[in-house]
Amino acid sequence: MEIILASGSPRRRELFSDVVPSFRVVPSAVREEEIVEDDPVAFAVEAAVRKAKDVGRCHPAAVVVGADTVVALGRQMLGKPKDSDDARRMLRLLSGTTHRVITGLAVYRADDGLLLTDFEISRVSFRPLTDDLIDEYLAGQDFLDKAGSYAVQDVGDRFISAIRGGKDNVVGLPVKRARRLLERFLQPLHTIELVDVALPRDWAVGRHQGEAVFVPGGVVGEKVAVRIVKKKRNFSYAEIVRVEQPSPDRVDPVCPAFGQCGGCVFQNLRYERQLELKERYLRQTLRKFGGIEPSEVEWLPFSPSPAVFSYRNKMEFAFGSAQGAIALGLRPRVSPVTKSRGGIVALGGCPIAGPMAEAVFPAALQFVRESGRGPFDVRSGRGFFRHLILREGKNTGDLMAVLVTAEGEPGNLTRCADLLVQAAPGLRSLWWVVNTRPSDAVVFEKKNHLLGDPFIEEKLGGLVFRIHPQTFFQPNTAAAEVLYAAVALLAQLSGSERVLGCYCGSGPIELFLAGKAAEVVGIDVSQVNIADARENARRNGITNCVFYDATVEEGLRKISGPFDLAVVDPPRAGLSPKAIAHLAGVKAERIVYVSCNPATLGRDAGILRENGYRPVKVAGFDLFPHTAHVETVMLLERKQ
Repeated sequence: MEIILASGSPRRRELFSDVVPSFRVVPSAVREEEIVEDDPVAFAVEAAVRKAKDVGRCHPAAVVVGADTVVALGRQMLGKPKDSDDARRMLRLLSGTTHRVITGLAVYRADDGLLLTDFEISRVSFRPLTDDLIDEYLAGQDFLDKAGSYAVQDVGDRFISAIRGGKDNVVGLPVKRARRLLERFLQPLHTIELVDVALPRDWAVGRHQGEAVFVPGGVVGEKVAVRIVKKKRNFSYAEIVRVEQPSPDRVDPVCPAFGQCGGCVFQNLRYERQLELKERYLRQTLRKFGGIEPSEVEWLPFSPSPAVFSYRNKMEFAFGSAQGAIALGLRPRVSPVTKSRGGIVALGGCPIAGPMAEAVFPAALQFVRESGRGPFDVRSGRGFFRHLILREGKNTGDLMAVLVTAEGEPGNLTRCADLLVQAAPGLRSLWWVVNTRPSDAVVFEKKNHLLGDPFIEEKLGGLVFRIHPQTFFQPNTAAAEVLYAAVALLAQLSGSERVLGCYCGSGPIELFLAGKAAEVVGIDVSQVNIADARENARRNGITNCVFYDATVEEGLRKISGPFDLAVVDPPRAGLSPKAIAHLAGVKAERIVYVSCNPATLGRDAGILRENGYRPVKVAGFDLFPHTAHVETVMLLERKQ
């Protein structure tokens, strides 16, 4: 087996001899200036791939290793200088700063098309450089073939105060990472059958030598050739090299970004099969975490989503770059066998969001381009435009857009409003939000209402709900209506009961039940949600609902009972021990537990059983088609 290094760099050739003892050097003819990519990591990896494939075309049986190193100050890439003036400009930019040195790696064999990529990042801190020191260096060194105009082995401590990460990476090749990538490429292939999915992850499951093998991105029912990439004590992770026998449940994904985008994970799986897997997971999880045997409860039919595309009424898109231009999209998909490059997967629209994204994206991007400011980069903390949040009333046609930026002025916001209204006549509310936090999460630090009403409206179950930028409202309107109807059915209300709603959000379940109860009390820790719940009660002329902003633990301690029914809809973490103790103390005859996490539902149901409640009925709901999420409603009754 021949191994070729697709690089003419003497430094890289010397380092590669520590990866493998015997190899041949064949420089590629790739012109890096033809690569249109302004994300430094993506650029380095793409350049490495092109170099490996360029050489591989002439040597199809060989294993070809490509590498490319770039210097990046924030998102600005500093390539090889054109002349001494350009080199002087780069070194002045780097003076007194910390920059990244990124090496992209690619291993490729043309005969079977196998390709693996990786990258490594080192951070180099420069001392403040005087012009005399820069001129002295440029006069005595060969700098024209070096990214950033310097070689670490030449400048040493005169320029550099610290290196975080591998020095060999700064020189031009991360030896350990290159060795691991080559070893991974040369691993033998194994054919396995994918028999299950390890929900709530999206990892398909097979077996090899009696142990479980998790295969991210696999389709259940397929036979695949895989390469083991991570070995654990009792299981391993593998990546698919090729599909040898497709699953009868495989379908073509609707979205062209499927597999790259971190949103959907099952678009390539027949929807009916998705439902079967989710229901099986729900039953297994309740048994595992709650000791609930399938025979001891009544299982109601698993409810599909009324729509499997265009169902989401809220989406948070991120600004980023793609092919040298500003773009909108979602974060990339990550798994145990892939490494995140950061950035976004650029989208022209989103099938699960529907037409609202396709309509608004061009107008939003035009405004951003005209502003002259770039996208925010989470890794460097630089840039300006962060997110575009879209909220839609699926039954009213109302649209809200929330532009999220870093601190500063975004430009002519009247122009922004004009562009968006022209693109989406249903735009009823426009906001600008400032978020200075370093994380990627959207935080409403400063809110500025720019256009229209401060809310949009949605109709659900004969009620009208007002939705503000921070309001929690189920993202699938049609499926939420099915779920709330099931809650009402399980509640078995006659009109005389007092109902307690814990984690009520903006009050949709509580308002849904108000017409069938004497009194409804809702508790939620969010003041924004409680304000919305009170407003929604007034908007619908409902007078028998009262809402308190408090933690559930505090609220249950202060609010006097008794209650005939308790409805709880906690976050994924489920109920705290104190919340369960206070809930049991209310001594409601029935508890309807709405859950977005079957594991914590099972755990809490087991604890409630110890406190005198028994699970009676369970119903599963698919509120998020093509994802791994499962929603559940469980009825528990107090033992007599």
